[in-house]
Amino acid sequence: MGANTAEAAVPDTIQELTDRLTASYATLLTAATVRDVVQDCYQPLSNARIPNYVPILVEHSSRTKLRELTRRPDPTVLLRDDSDGYEAAQ
Repeated sequence: MGANTAEAAVPDTIQELTDRLTASYATLLTAATVRDVVQDCYQPLSNARIPNYVPILVEHSSRTKLRELTRRPDPTVLLRDDSDGYEAAQ
């Protein structure tokens, strides 16, 4: 039962993280960009067998990528192309 509770809480925690980062970067990046970065960081960890540390790992990698985006000449350009064939506007 404890594992199911922790697994169910991870998406809520990721949403809270997204909300916090969106507020932190509101003057620099769009909410959609922040959401995409957080989801890109969360996706590889979404099926982790032990989800306890997933939120902190996602937060760390998201903040790193968001800092990189805000240092780029055009912060609307995503760090990489999505694997589904969608290419970010350049």
